Amino acid sequence: MTHKEYLLSLDFGTGAGRCYLVSTDGKISFESYKEWEYEYPPEAQPGGSEFNPGVFWKILSCLIQETLHKSGISPSSIIAISSTSQREGVVFLNKSGEEIYAGPNLDMRYPDNKDDFEKRFAEKIHKNCGHWPFPMFLPYRLLWFKQNKPKIFDAISSVVLLNNWILYRLCGVTATEPSNGIETLFVNLNSRKWNNHLVEEMGIDSRILPPVYESGTQIGVVTTVAAEETGLAVGTPVILGGADSQCGLLGSGVIEDGGMGVVLGTYGPLQMVVPNPVFAKPELIWSGCHIIPDKWVIESTSMEAGQTYRWVRDVFYSEDTGDVYTKMSHDALESPIGANQIRAYLGPRLPNYHHLEFECPGGFTIKLPTTPGRNSRGDFSRAAIEAVSFGVKLNADRLQKAANRKMVSLHASGGLSKSPVMVEALSNVLETVVRVPEQKEGSAIGAAICAGVGVGIYSNMSEGVKALVRYGKIQSPEIERVHQYQDVFYDWKERYVEMYGKNILVE
Repeated sequence: MTHKEYLLSLDFGTGAGRCYLVSTDGKISFESYKEWEYEYPPEAQPGGSEFNPGVFWKILSCLIQETLHKSGISPSSIIAISSTSQREGVVFLNKSGEEIYAGPNLDMRYPDNKDDFEKRFAEKIHKNCGHWPFPMFLPYRLLWFKQNKPKIFDAISSVVLLNNWILYRLCGVTATEPSNGIETLFVNLNSRKWNNHLVEEMGIDSRILPPVYESGTQIGVVTTVAAEETGLAVGTPVILGGADSQCGLLGSGVIEDGGMGVVLGTYGPLQMVVPNPVFAKPELIWSGCHIIPDKWVIESTSMEAGQTYRWVRDVFYSEDTGDVYTKMSHDALESPIGANQIRAYLGPRLPNYHHLEFECPGGFTIKLPTTPGRNSRGDFSRAAIEAVSFGVKLNADRLQKAANRKMVSLHASGGLSKSPVMVEALSNVLETVVRVPEQKEGSAIGAAICAGVGVGIYSNMSEGVKALVRYGKIQSPEIERVHQYQDVFYDWKERYVEMYGKNILVE
């Protein structure tokens, strides 16, 4: 029997951690997953959230051990490790390498002089990185600590994004890469390097920022301490991965110009690959760096996706056991297009990046009278899925307009892409072929590809895609269902405009 080699990736998601193990030929894979929750320190309210790095590292270490146990392979069969994570989340390290703050992308704390900061720097930041600043980004947290906890601020020796904090825990080396580095607002979109002048102008010491290398670069090896904690082999190469959305693109096979991918995880970001940096009106899109060195992305997000579906699970299926999501999908399949007149407004929408709002009106609309037996919980499941597909359509249209090009493909990954109802709705609402990889966790696959490139098992990212990305489902639109969904979409959008204002659709 031929000895197989494996790649391991770790995914620090907003709602959960994941360990993914795959053979280099893509034929065998194992994964483990655990949901987690954050802390909300009273002194950082409103908006502040943190996590305990020791506790979260223990969870990730246990996931590695669990995955190794499931696979039955020797740790020495793993030839490289990489990581991916939610964007905007960061960890502060002191000179001793200890974590003195750890916060997710949900941490919205900001200093008292927020308005003055934005008046002075917002346009400079947008010209630098293609993002309009908002409190979830790093400068706001740094300046909050400078104002409210100066001892912690003065003790910061290094700032690492969450995917790179995982690698730091494994190999003891701090580094970053452009796809997630740009989410600090400090990386320049054109050069893909730190804009140290802008950092210093904000009153922040640029020396706290680690070196920037391209994804797929080896930065170290698993240390003895990390090996004891995780069960991994000492000396296993540790490779830079990237941001979850861009890793999701890569892990779905989206590497060509005009390719579009949606990661249907906790949120629903859409990205389109473009050959050059694109700067648009700040309220419309984000611009960013792809995992591939000579590619960029533009992005808009339909906001809540999996988080919406998880909420429906907790409310309508709280007493169910087993594979609840499969049950929800089956129930949604039993409900007709239009969910028996139920419309969901649970988050999917067009964002305004100039004034990004995370709290807004929401709920369901139901056609009266509410006669007994008329609606089932499957209708609510379908309505939530349809709302996600409508949010994706709004944002896909926005990206194509900003790029001045049509999308050449749509690839879906993330947990919600496991639902056949979700994939069917996407295909018919957007009137396009939707490709879904066999392995639905595209971000973890993308990080595994980075790991393989880092040790030379794949000569480039494209070769890694050929090895690891296989499509489990290719859904084509059906003209009759397209027309049915169009009617529901226009009805949904009419109420959407009533709820959020007509100007939100004007670009």
